[in-house]
Amino acid sequence: MKKVLSVLLVFCLMLSLCGCAFLRDVADMDKREEPKIFEFDDVSMELTTKYLRMDFVSEDYEFIVGNQELTIMGSKVEFDDTDLQELTVSEFAEHFRSLMLDDNPTEIYQIDGIPTMQYTATGDDSKEQTATVKYYKSDESFWIICFVTFSEDYEDLSGDIEKFAKSVKFS
Repeated sequence: MKKVLSVLLVFCLMLSLCGCAFLRDVADMDKREEPKIFEFDDVSMELTTKYLRMDFVSEDYEFIVGNQELTIMGSKVEFDDTDLQELTVSEFAEHFRSLMLDDNPTEIYQIDGIPTMQYTATGDDSKEQTATVKYYKSDESFWIICFVTFSEDYEDLSGDIEKFAKSVKFS
């Protein structure tokens, strides 16, 4: 009788442990993508919890955020003592576009009042990438925020890109 009771006790313990693991796996499958605010210097942007801040930011970017599908990079151009602050954001965008003519960018167009251009380039892995570049002006600087994805994924991500671009705010 003790053997049977011991076996039943071990069997119940195994079932309860397996049940807990099963419930944990179900809970992990149910993780929902939630909005998440990323803040960098004087700019913030609402993305989702599937994006991560990259700590290996180069000297060319103030921030890099991304996942396997989309990378978002931000550069800040401070006014300092230059005449930049006299430019409108559209004029600055056109000036910046003229510096990139080798990359064959599109003309500057407005999406929801945000000056935007696009270009394609071949990445390190020889896959074609599409970059959507958005321009912003804060009280102290211009911001250039670039959204980069593989060209084959651009159509699926273009709605997210525009949603994220509209969420940019300055403090």
